[in-house]
Amino acid sequence: MRPTQAIEAGFTDPVDDANAVFRQVLDALAHPGRIVRIAQPARVPRGSLGRAAIGVAMALADFETPVWLDEAAAPAGSHLRFHCNCAIVSEPDQASFLLVAEAAGVPDLATLPLGSDTYPDQGATLVIEVAALDPFGALTLMGPGIDGQTQLGVGGLRAGFWEARAALAPLFPRGIDLLLAQGDRLVAIPRTTIIRRS
Repeated sequence: MRPTQAIEAGFTDPVDDANAVFRQVLDALAHPGRIVRIAQPARVPRGSLGRAAIGVAMALADFETPVWLDEAAAPAGSHLRFHCNCAIVSEPDQASFLLVAEAAGVPDLATLPLGSDTYPDQGATLVIEVAALDPFGALTLMGPGIDGQTQLGVGGLRAGFWEARAALAPLFPRGIDLLLAQGDRLVAIPRTTIIRRS
């Protein structure tokens, strides 16, 4: 008989905490490249996902949100199923919300749901736990929500990731929205953001 995995508590105040995280995500999306801190939940399930990634999933996922997790993020599956009542799917192309705890687990971006010209909002949201986030880095971000341009450093993504993201640009308004997490820190890079590497 397999031992039962204990489920960590969710948000201390489910309504207020979820709303607070939701507002922080909106702030991050409105200001691509800006690092915001996610303070809830107080405890996270075992595994490689930090507070920001878990908090975002708990605030945004529900029974209508199919969620995919890479192997390293899989320990959070029972936690999210219990607190969000979301379906955990086995294939990335079935998901509207993807959680990746290790860079090697990032699926081929071109195979993810990209939405349609009529319903671009049906494109996937990809949340990746990265090794580092730095407000001064090799990436130059431009586009809506950015005054001119801003810098960002991201550590731990596999080679070719940014090129794969850039290859989706001609499909706009179709595409994916990207949330990068490191512990309790979060950066949003929506599909409207242009990235150049120095």
